[in-house]
Amino acid sequence: MRTRLLAVCLGALIAVPAAARDYTGKAPMPTDPQLREIASLFDRWNAALATGNPDKVTELYAKNGVLLPTVSNEVRVGPEAIRRYFVDFLQAKPVGTINHRELRMIDPDTAMDAGVYTFTLTKNGKPTQVQARYSYVYEMVDGQWKILHHHSSAMPEPVGKRTASR
Repeated sequence: MRTRLLAVCLGALIAVPAAARDYTGKAPMPTDPQLREIASLFDRWNAALATGNPDKVTELYAKNGVLLPTVSNEVRVGPEAIRRYFVDFLQAKPVGTINHRELRMIDPDTAMDAGVYTFTLTKNGKPTQVQARYSYVYEMVDGQWKILHHHSSAMPEPVGKRTASR
């Protein structure tokens, strides 16, 4: 099951053409009710960030969740390691906006949200924006969607640069 999940996730990411995309706008909400529910999970996570409470954010992750964060080289596995990351990250008062997303239902209990988001971070009273690629894999656990996998990496090229087809 997990091998199939990884293959589906990687296939979905590879299938997303990057050429000539403009990632500066806000992604529209899907109309399909099931995908709309998955899309709302980012809003739930973003609202947990806004509380400034690392426990509120950490509780959204599965017990065996994996976080590959944007601003840390450490792979975070499990609640304790994930919480440690958010203790520091929340100091910057992050606010995220989805710019582009691809949503997939893998099976009734597993879903993926992958795309590009922009975070406004505040350090020393000065806001800065960081754009990153992201992927979330959600798993239904005891009737609630939990984050099983969360990867975020800064864009490798300057924001607004268009990539030619290869």
